Amino acid sequence: MLPDILKVAEEYGVAIDHKSRGKKETMAQCPFCNSGKFHLSLNADQKIFKCWFCNKSGGVLHFEALLADKPYGDIRAKYFGSKRSKNSKHPAYQLSPEQLKKIGWHDKKRDAYNVFAKNKDEVALDWKKYEYEEYVKYYALFTLIRYYPFKELQKIQYSWFRKEIKNSKVEQIEENIVQAYKDNLRLNWTEKGEEIARIAYKTCLVTEDEEFVNLYANVLFAIELLKLKNQKNFETVK
Repeated sequence: MLPDILKVAEEYGVAIDHKSRGKKETMAQCPFCNSGKFHLSLNADQKIFKCWFCNKSGGVLHFEALLADKPYGDIRAKYFGSKRSKNSKHPAYQLSPEQLKKIGWHDKKRDAYNVFAKNKDEVALDWKKYEYEEYVKYYALFTLIRYYPFKELQKIQYSWFRKEIKNSKVEQIEENIVQAYKDNLRLNWTEKGEEIARIAYKTCLVTEDEEFVNLYANVLFAIELLKLKNQKNFETVK
């Protein structure tokens, strides 16, 4: 049984507008955008939430996962245990609402579940592709930051990196990237990440961006440049 969303909110210290209690929507202060006003709507009957300021929304398990800063699967296991039904063993069913949003399948699962179920293999492949690309991108960024010449600015860049990488919604990605870097692991995504980092670094030199102000933009540019290069090579082979 799903938990009471109001109890979850109170458990994590979310400030509730008690004047709205008993109504269809209970209003609270959003802990995600910290607007300071009662923009967060909690629906106890449907067990869903939505902030009308930052637009974060979802079900009660997703709500608690965000509040606890834990993987969606951990929160689900907290209430339903680790045992799963036969159908739910498929990787597509293990993806959280936020993860499905990243690959464009969230609305399809919500509005046309049969279509989602029929295409579950495609969903899983889409996530694997997204996951790989996120590892490549953030490994490139991490590598560049580690070689950053100015220590104080390096700390600022790394603090930004830690906040940014959470947006990927790939579980344990930061820990895996740091460990792979420390152990100098030669994996497909580490090697591709290093290639991206080299291109981005050269771009910083060419544009005289010595403080890596446009670090993220240069990494994205390097990714697109490499895709274009690979596409041309593919066309040549054909």
